[in-house]
Amino acid sequence: MPRDTWRHKYTSTQVRAGKGGAIQPYLTQLAGEGLTSDIISFVTHRSFIHAGGAGDPLNNGIMVIGGGYDEADLFAGNFQRVTVLSDDWYSTNLKAIIVGDSDPVAARLQGPRGMPSNSIIDSGTNSLNISPQTLQAMISKFSSQQQELLNQSVMDGKLVSTAHLDLGSWPILTFVMQGDAGDVSLQVPPSNYWQVDTEQVGAAMAAITPGEDGLVILGLPLMNGYFTVFDGEADGGKGVVAFATLRN
Repeated sequence: MPRDTWRHKYTSTQVRAGKGGAIQPYLTQLAGEGLTSDIISFVTHRSFIHAGGAGDPLNNGIMVIGGGYDEADLFAGNFQRVTVLSDDWYSTNLKAIIVGDSDPVAARLQGPRGMPSNSIIDSGTNSLNISPQTLQAMISKFSSQQQELLNQSVMDGKLVSTAHLDLGSWPILTFVMQGDAGDVSLQVPPSNYWQVDTEQVGAAMAAITPGEDGLVILGLPLMNGYFTVFDGEADGGKGVVAFATLRN
């Protein structure tokens, strides 16, 4: 720790000498006090800030604390429920990624050492963070021109002109997950894995990033098309992540 983490309270030396401890999640504490349920739900429209600024509707969303299943004005149809394998994170089992109607790219069966699963669903990640081998296999399913644009953005971190994208020609990404009642297929359209008008009007950035070997972190692009419920009380407290189609 190069500096004080809490000015006028503890020095960096004191922080280094301290002992680690478990902190109960805030919602779990509130649920234990009977103040609210350990459930939090989201409506998000973007993964990266839209060039329209803070007043742009695309840069705003909805968060429901303590519920979500009853918010019928926000979603349509039934929920798809993704199984959570461990409650240290919302740890899930990703089975495959499908690019358009191509053959599925099988996910690695086991996560990295010390991880209870091969994937995590995380609202705090603004990309589809995909393990390198799986990412390369996924990108290979796109056309050669699309691969070039993806490599510029994903691998080189460059903005791409929206004039070169033609999102209507790009395939849907489908993530096949282990669910409570069989496999769950969640779709990410090109309008969500490409974030147009990012930083400036006319520029786009792919919301896909290279990740750690054996681990896929499914962030906001997966949620942008759904009403997403993180239900920490389901399955005996292990949790479940439920997805329903957003209402227009």
